[in-house]
Amino acid sequence: MTEEANTNPEKSATAAPENSANAIPKNPAIARCSAEWRRAYQGTIENGESNYTARQNAGWAYRRAMPPLTGQENISSFIACVAHGILIDAIDGRDATRLLYAAQVALAGVRNQPSSPKNTAA
Repeated sequence: MTEEANTNPEKSATAAPENSANAIPKNPAIARCSAEWRRAYQGTIENGESNYTARQNAGWAYRRAMPPLTGQENISSFIACVAHGILIDAIDGRDATRLLYAAQVALAGVRNQPSSPKNTAA
């Protein structure tokens, strides 16, 4: 119940977040975003770039892999990706606010679309 926090700044500043590499999410959209995060992070590190640059590139890759805001299922997956991205520090709070607002607007648009006309020919 009383775990020590990681107080070694050198280790925490250079290591990839454990959440991003270990767990395979059950949601396919989150799995795709996470895979893109890992690919971009590892590729940047392998190119000799800093941890900071690797995390920035990985964050961009994560956001580019998110589902489009079309249809209720995609919007739900988009929201799940944003939430997961916040948890693994792929998306910062300011960006998360904007992304969630965009999802809210898109969801309202989907809900307000008229239903397709029914075939009334008898």
